[in-house]
Amino acid sequence: MKINSIKIEKLYGKYDFYWKLNKDVNILAGDNGSYKTTLLKILASMCEPDNFADYLNVKSVVMDMTDDVVIKYRSFHDSLLRLKKESENDELLKELATKVSSDLKTGEDKSLAELTLNASIIALRKANAKISAATYKESRKYNLIATFDVPSKTDKGSALDQQLEALESDYAYYLSDLSKQLSEMIMKAGKVDMNDMKKIYAQNELFIDIVNKAFKNTDKVVNTEQSKLQFKIGEEVLENNKRLSSGEKQFLIVMLTVLLQRKEESILIMDEPEISMHIDWQRSLLSNIKALNPNCQIILATHSPGVIMDGWQQLVTNIENLKL
Repeated sequence: MKINSIKIEKLYGKYDFYWKLNKDVNILAGDNGSYKTTLLKILASMCEPDNFADYLNVKSVVMDMTDDVVIKYRSFHDSLLRLKKESENDELLKELATKVSSDLKTGEDKSLAELTLNASIIALRKANAKISAATYKESRKYNLIATFDVPSKTDKGSALDQQLEALESDYAYYLSDLSKQLSEMIMKAGKVDMNDMKKIYAQNELFIDIVNKAFKNTDKVVNTEQSKLQFKIGEEVLENNKRLSSGEKQFLIVMLTVLLQRKEESILIMDEPEISMHIDWQRSLLSNIKALNPNCQIILATHSPGVIMDGWQQLVTNIENLKL
């Protein structure tokens, strides 16, 4: 499932946006303070509709997706009298009014005008039929990456360290699953078919090749003798990946995230993923992502000209052009 478009009404009470997205790559550009990060956060919140970030201060959002799925969000901060009147012509407010129907039915207009309601509601539809948040989340796959590194208040390392550690755990499981697939293939065929084995490990081999090429200048290589993500410098084995630079960690977070999508149709939202990355890594970022998962819809905000080199310029949208 991918995003077709998003329409935002009254962000911070004044800005309206409409963005028709490509199913492949979408690059958002604009000045600092032009709400690029906020727009990405709204997209992410619509992908997690049971946990919408109300602090984003938006009146309504409509996100149209493939597979005939539509997600609608509506906030309301006004009197019950206003709710009673506006719900006559607003589908979501009608649902909200239903939840407070006892108050609306028993109150007179004068008393309703004195009572205020601060609430929000989300509706999910598939081919105009209601679906639950759980059903929606089962059918969509998305990841949000914000690789700004900040110190941690715990002893678990920085924000990047914690993100990378979680992905390392998922990667170990991924390798275990590949091994299981190989074992099942051998059990079924009674022999090792090299072509089938190559197919099973193809994306992991591509991931290792991408990482090794990126880390070549620092002599780091992936230690393929271990069933986890570990690096070697010559004969020295790095005990953990906290010794990596912030740029290296950011690069790994992006590549691991995409690898673990397992080539499934996915949405990848990234806010300035290029920070601390070498210019060569920025230039190859999008092509590496598409190589690891050709079925990934990329949505990113960036200030880097490096990211849009090599033919991606025509996919850049200035946020000012999205304002209605």
